[in-house]
Amino acid sequence: MQDLAVSVERNIREQSLVISGTKVLVAFSGGPDSTALLHILNKLSKRMEFGLAACYINHKIRPRAVRKEIDFCVDFCHRLKIPMVVAEGDIPGFARESRLSLEEAGREFRYMMLGKIAREEGCQRIALGHHQDDIVETVFFRLLRGTGPQGLQPIKPLSGNIIRPLYNISRAEIEAYLRRNRIDYLLDRSNLKSEYSRNFLRNKVMPLLERKFGSGFRRNIINFAGIISGEEEYLKGIAERAVKKISYGTPAGKIIVDLKQFGSYDVWLRRRIVRILLQKMTGRAGAGSFEEVERILQTAEGKLKSANVGGGMRVIREKESLLFLPKSRVIAGKEIRMGGITEVPELKARIRCRLIPTAQSKAEIQAEGWRINIDFESICPPLRIRGIKPGDRFVPLGMKGSKKVGNFMTDRKVPRYFRDEIPVINDREGIIWLVGYQISDRCKIDSSTRKVLMIEFINGRDDGSA
Repeated sequence: MQDLAVSVERNIREQSLVISGTKVLVAFSGGPDSTALLHILNKLSKRMEFGLAACYINHKIRPRAVRKEIDFCVDFCHRLKIPMVVAEGDIPGFARESRLSLEEAGREFRYMMLGKIAREEGCQRIALGHHQDDIVETVFFRLLRGTGPQGLQPIKPLSGNIIRPLYNISRAEIEAYLRRNRIDYLLDRSNLKSEYSRNFLRNKVMPLLERKFGSGFRRNIINFAGIISGEEEYLKGIAERAVKKISYGTPAGKIIVDLKQFGSYDVWLRRRIVRILLQKMTGRAGAGSFEEVERILQTAEGKLKSANVGGGMRVIREKESLLFLPKSRVIAGKEIRMGGITEVPELKARIRCRLIPTAQSKAEIQAEGWRINIDFESICPPLRIRGIKPGDRFVPLGMKGSKKVGNFMTDRKVPRYFRDEIPVINDREGIIWLVGYQISDRCKIDSSTRKVLMIEFINGRDDGSA
């Protein structure tokens, strides 16, 4: 049998997992997988010229077992002369705060903490002990929970700065390596309890499949997932190009989809488009369950009025558009810097405000748009930017009496769903600019104007354009 260290070295070289002169942080729990991984990487580190460190993460879920595990890991690393860090986190508390399951919270915290320790220890790579059986179990687990093709992509040997040198090595090979080299390790007794879904697959289903189909079934499953993964990347590219073609986003994170074009696509592409848009809106990779996607498709077809997708977010149909609406944002009021730049983070924008020579002012663009010129002596500083409030009124350019901002928007056919991201600029006497739509009549430039104030609403770009 080929020594496992030879296989791992080949994986590292073929997949470019570790670069000479860098340092690797190993996630070490004392279990068979991480113990074998740390032992093998220690063997290879001198010949392949990379540094090594280990990290044990105390999740505070199994307090009685933790002390034994820490002592084992510290002793193991001491014997191999590998520096080790113990990191702690209150995972049950983190799960409650983030509204995640204990398993999801543990995984998120683990990656977050490993990244932090890697930076502190000067490590460019983080090595995990995931092996072939883990990958097969993950594919089965996701399939049984109702995933689509995007959930069947196998765990990659290299993902960002995360490496998995054991990705194509079986659990049986790992255990044989440990026995042959007389290496002690710890067993997590909770892994033997088959009432947990993942453990049931590992302890009951996988051995049954191996007896029926032979150990080669694992390779067949991984090959299948690899084929699906390649096709998924291709189809994902088609869907992303379609998203760019038929939708656009607003500064506050709303997404508007052209229903006519959306409805012309096959249902498989519509589903993919919806998932991509949900991920954009929520910021969560993998957002969009089958049920949520189907409700959104029914909304697009007019069978439902709207589809709630959690967290105050929803999708509605408005005439010829499908609107993805995140939780409403409030534009926090703040004073505008005269002669400088004021950030508006809620809209990913900036306000630039400066005096310009009267000869440079352009009266023809003062009524609407993203840049206005107004009579400086007609305003009462300081200027402030804020969101629209109920009952807001102003005197639009060219009118004699005041008008409610809400009525003005209705006349302009501005949907209510977009009004929370339209800012107003006011002085001590009231609104001087409904940004993007109209200035107040009292601020207009006329023949008596001596000083002109230019105000620009800059849409988050770095080129200084409005």
